[in-house]
Amino acid sequence: METTVAAVYCEGWDDGVVNPLTQDQAESRDSAGEPYSVVLLAGGRPHTVLDISWAEGYCAVTRYDAEGRRIAVHEFRRAPEGDLFLRESKTWHDPAGTGARHRTSWQIGGRRNDSIEPAGDRGGRHTFSDGGFTPPRLPIPAFGRWKALLDSAARVHAEACVRQFAEICAVPRVIDGPFRINNDSPGAQDLPVRTSDERPWHPPRPLQPRGLASLFRDGAERTVGDRRMRLSTRPAGKLNLPSGRLVAADPSSLDYGEEPFLTTVPAGTYPVTVSLATFTDDPAHTRVAAVRIDISDRHPVRWELALRDGQDLLDLGYGEFFGFGVDAGLACFVDEDNRERLTDEWQSLELRDPRFVTLSGGNMIAWSSGWGDGAYPTWIGRDHSGRVTSFIADMLLFPSDD
Repeated sequence: METTVAAVYCEGWDDGVVNPLTQDQAESRDSAGEPYSVVLLAGGRPHTVLDISWAEGYCAVTRYDAEGRRIAVHEFRRAPEGDLFLRESKTWHDPAGTGARHRTSWQIGGRRNDSIEPAGDRGGRHTFSDGGFTPPRLPIPAFGRWKALLDSAARVHAEACVRQFAEICAVPRVIDGPFRINNDSPGAQDLPVRTSDERPWHPPRPLQPRGLASLFRDGAERTVGDRRMRLSTRPAGKLNLPSGRLVAADPSSLDYGEEPFLTTVPAGTYPVTVSLATFTDDPAHTRVAAVRIDISDRHPVRWELALRDGQDLLDLGYGEFFGFGVDAGLACFVDEDNRERLTDEWQSLELRDPRFVTLSGGNMIAWSSGWGDGAYPTWIGRDHSGRVTSFIADMLLFPSDD
């Protein structure tokens, strides 16, 4: 049976319309790629909510039952070819938690990963990872033309829960719709409406590089809380990269098989610079702000997050990043070919003054890690032609400006 839905525009849905938008305002955001939401009403109640941010190539389709409870979320992402593909779907039989749940994530290359919990919170889980499954795809819809998107989302679970999945999954294989969009609806007259300074959702915009060049500008100052820190740079010698496969890690974890970055550089020896931040009101208190390896003398025009095998930017949410973990308050750069034989070097390190050291004739550069333990990103600089200019380990000393 056809379902007629009417659109209400806003910045999000949180048991009510948050920061309402006119249709013109929402269309303007759509054109600019800025985040907004569409609440689609059926019979005056929320049926589906679309969270859209085309700058990130992102659209989440959330389906609600008659009691206003979430029963499915389907996340579409922009494919390299420009259309949308289904990145992840989550379906619940009972939103209260006692019923079956089925989560599926797709990779563009055709691999899918499934997690099925037939009894929900009562325990028991089946996981599958299989190739040869093409994720659902469709063109990015023009503003207001949500029918194809809704129809596709309505079929996701029924069409994906086949073969061995259907034998275990207790979520009903129901197809909703088809849908008809009523653009002449009077809107959200009977829905709760509120305003908020905080958006109810954020697009999956990973952490962005923040003022990396300024971290290596002698004399520059940054604020931490109500205190000021002054930056200075120090040469740390040269790092040997006999294979060109760089590893960034806590040196105490090198024997756990820390993976090198996917981006490689020509084998060679490269200069390393350390950025130090000193409290202006306490000159004896210095921290490492960042460490840079210069692969060439060309100026970087863009930065990208350094990734390891199996990491995908599409898996990152708002402000998230893939980084190297630190548990001993120490960090290092080392070549993959030297990693295994340098696993014990960290045991003798006391990096207080200075905060960094070159070890094993340039086979490792080690430093104290920012404020201590945690996770830290490494950024790759590239020039106009896409060639690697540098790697920077950002120790996240300063609050995000994002």
